[in-house]
Amino acid sequence: MRRPQIKLDNIRVQTARMMEIYTLLRGELEKNSGLGPSKHTRSQLDHAIATIHTNMRQILDILTAYQEENSLATEEVQELEELEGILEAVLAWHNEEGE
Repeated sequence: MRRPQIKLDNIRVQTARMMEIYTLLRGELEKNSGLGPSKHTRSQLDHAIATIHTNMRQILDILTAYQEENSLATEEVQELEELEGILEAVLAWHNEEGE
């Protein structure tokens, strides 16, 4: 079954926003690690990072499924592959940083 057209521009903007917030949160954790943020603050930041990670994973899964299930123009395929590459890189970075 063909899925409805997705709006790659909207996904690109959403991905960029998530990456920006993700980077800011990671930076705050690293910057304030010496200050010893409270357990509650640390928990909130960790939860926010985990939520963004989950959202990125969901977007990646949707993009992959969409590409597999639909015949796409070359331009769309290139855009999807670019977005998938960005998401995969951020997710890999998250996994490396989390270890």
